[in-house]
Amino acid sequence: MNAAEGRSRNRRGEGARLREEIVRAATEILAEGGGEDSVTLRAVARRIGIAAPSIYRHFADRDQILLAVVQEAFAELKDRIETELAKSDRPDERLRAICTTYLGFALERYRILNASRTAEMAPVAEPIGQDVFGLLVQAVQDCADAGLSRSTSAFSDATALWVGLHGLAELRPASPKFPWPAGVLEVLVNRLAMLD
Repeated sequence: MNAAEGRSRNRRGEGARLREEIVRAATEILAEGGGEDSVTLRAVARRIGIAAPSIYRHFADRDQILLAVVQEAFAELKDRIETELAKSDRPDERLRAICTTYLGFALERYRILNASRTAEMAPVAEPIGQDVFGLLVQAVQDCADAGLSRSTSAFSDATALWVGLHGLAELRPASPKFPWPAGVLEVLVNRLAMLD
């Protein structure tokens, strides 16, 4: 919706609707190729057809909007991963499902996950995405417990794997002409999680 179309007022009891629209507008701005700097109160307000000061009822500033965007993205990522995890009981398949889902989501929404740099400065009880990372650590540990991995430190090996996934998510779009080998994700997972 743009400002020219106007925006209908929320009905009584629908105050959260504007908050959702603010977060959605900021997400769209990031997804369209704008960096964090393109998410301004004016840009968000213009997109949903409100006056910028109306945002202050829901968010103190732009960084709080970005924090909400990143939190929602990681919540969606966690839901997608848990859906994939439910499809198998085999530890190695579950680990690969996490990595495949994470990479797919990161390639689709890297700018949004990357907005976490600003969001990380916000005071929150737990770092954003820590619960998703915990799923990765547990999956590496489950592989080690099942004798499918030589990992002696699930946290360290999951960290290496997480770094590798982020690198791949950033390099693939940045280097589309590079002759990416088939199965590069599988190689990455096998080596960094020390799967046998």
